[in-house]
Amino acid sequence: MGEKIGQIIKRVATSKGLSQSQFGEKINRTKQAVAGIYKRSTIDIELLKVISVQLDHDFLEYYYESEPFKTFRDLKESKWAQKVNILENELASRDKLIEKNEEILLLQRKYIAELEEKLSKRGA
Repeated sequence: MGEKIGQIIKRVATSKGLSQSQFGEKINRTKQAVAGIYKRSTIDIELLKVISVQLDHDFLEYYYESEPFKTFRDLKESKWAQKVNILENELASRDKLIEKNEEILLLQRKYIAELEEKLSKRGA
């Protein structure tokens, strides 16, 4: 991660129109403490969680391109992609079954109609 986490937090807070005091109130910190946060290159994960909630922003995304987080995320994405692929295949199979069942129903309805017609001719 090139940019310091504190600078990223400052950028996001500022983009939401928050002064240091307003942001400090949201995270239960003083204006001075916020100024210190803005200077940090590292941050406690619990504090980052609070900040993420208050700013409605995923600050972990800035770490996803750094190891080992990149590898962990890539593995998770790969697993989800496999699950999505499996589900898509299952849906495609079910769609084919539904289509075949609809064809069978249509043929059965035609056959029933023919039988009813034959029966009505016999009865007449």
